[in-house]
Amino acid sequence: MELDTNKKSTRGRPVCELKQAEQKAKLILAAKLLLNDKSYSQITIRDIASEANINSAMIKYYFGGKENLFVALIQSIADEQFSQFEDLPAQSKPVYQFILRFGEVLQTHPGFVHLLSEEVLNKTTPLTEAFMASFPARVSKFLPPLIQQEAGIADGVKAKLAAFQLITLIVSPYILKTLRQQAWQIDDTEIQGERWAKDLYQHFIYGLKESDINEVEF
Repeated sequence: MELDTNKKSTRGRPVCELKQAEQKAKLILAAKLLLNDKSYSQITIRDIASEANINSAMIKYYFGGKENLFVALIQSIADEQFSQFEDLPAQSKPVYQFILRFGEVLQTHPGFVHLLSEEVLNKTTPLTEAFMASFPARVSKFLPPLIQQEAGIADGVKAKLAAFQLITLIVSPYILKTLRQQAWQIDDTEIQGERWAKDLYQHFIYGLKESDINEVEF
């Protein structure tokens, strides 16, 4: 009886590429779900494996360790969300749509916000590098042209600075959640949805256009 060499296994590891892709996706999803309830430092490899119902050895096999698994999580969230921004240049109010959609990213991925505030800001790690490449670096190329398109700004530097101001306005209420809730008594529902997006959009666009019309002298 001849052996089928194409069906060889390696120490119990799945050979099928589809099976491997499914297991990697399950581990990434498990890390994402756990991050909604725990900080990155509190989550263990055993926690992730248990949540995914997969042998913990597979985390090292697929990703090399916990940190690289979370790098993959950041990249997957970024790829998923930026695919939803591709049609923005064709929208009548692309900046408004960006504010609305990016706000939805922050609302629907609380664990991502936790990771950003606890592990990315003011640190230099592979997680920091992955985040910078996946989100800020991409936004810095994507958002200024939208602002130029809608506000009619020819100055690329001014558009870049305006884009940085806008993304700061969008993200800050989530990063400063404790301050927002305890000092200002502003709950999550007040910084979500179309009303918040419209208010932010109007203040931003109006202020941007006014700065073109009337330069304030000091």
